[in-house]
Amino acid sequence: MPRALTYVLILLAVIAVALFFLPLRLAVGMAGLEGSRFSAKAISGSVWNGRIEGAQLGPFPLGDLDAGVRVLPLLTGRILMDLERPPVAGDAGLVATVGKSGNSLLVQDATTVLNLGSQLAPLPASVMELQAVSISFAGGRCQSASGQVRVSLDANIPGLNLKQGLLGNAQCQDGVLVLPLQSGSGMEQLTLKLQGNGFYTARLFLSGNDRAWTLLLPTLGFRSVPDGYAIKVAGQLAR
Repeated sequence: MPRALTYVLILLAVIAVALFFLPLRLAVGMAGLEGSRFSAKAISGSVWNGRIEGAQLGPFPLGDLDAGVRVLPLLTGRILMDLERPPVAGDAGLVATVGKSGNSLLVQDATTVLNLGSQLAPLPASVMELQAVSISFAGGRCQSASGQVRVSLDANIPGLNLKQGLLGNAQCQDGVLVLPLQSGSGMEQLTLKLQGNGFYTARLFLSGNDRAWTLLLPTLGFRSVPDGYAIKVAGQLAR
C-alpha cells in the first residue's frame, strides 16, 4: 500500500476516534443551544450517546434527557441533535430534534407537555401540549413553524366548558412565532406571540355576555370588550 494512502487512512482513523469520543457538551454548543434560553445542571457522555440532566428551556423544565447527534446531517453542514425523555406514569415524556443549519436555529417534531406554571399569570393557562411542532428562527426572526399546540385553561368560569383546552397550529407572521388557538366552539380564542428576543404577548378572548361574568371576570383580570371579555399579558422569557 502506498505510504501516502497509509497516512490518509491513519488520519481518517484518528478523526473517527476523536469524533467518537467527542463530548456532548461541545455538541450542545455547536447546535446553538448555549446561545438560546437552554440550560442544564449537567451534560455528560459522547455526542452519539449522551445525557443532559436537569434541562431547562427558559422557565420550562424539560427534565433529564437522552441526547445524540445525527450523523448524516453533518455531511451537509447541519448539526441536529435528538432529545428524548421516555414516558412514564404521570409523564408524557419528550421527543424533539434541535440544532443549527447555517444561521438558523431549529426545533423539529417536538412532542411533549410543558407546565406553564405562573408564566402567563394572571391569564389562567396551566399546560401547553406540543404535537410534532417544528420551528425555525434565523436572525431573531421566525422563518417557519408548523405542528399542533393545545393549551389547557385552569379556570372555573360559568357558562364555559374548557376541559378540552384551546387548539391550533403554529405559524410565523412577520418574523414572529404565533399560536392562534381556539376552543371547539370557536367562542374562546387565545393568541400567543413570541419574538426571537424572548418577548411574548398572550391575549385570551371569551365571547359572550353571561350575567355572572360581569362581577367575576374583572376580578380575574379580564376587561369588557365588544362581544365579550378579554385579558392580555406580556413578558420576557427568562434565560
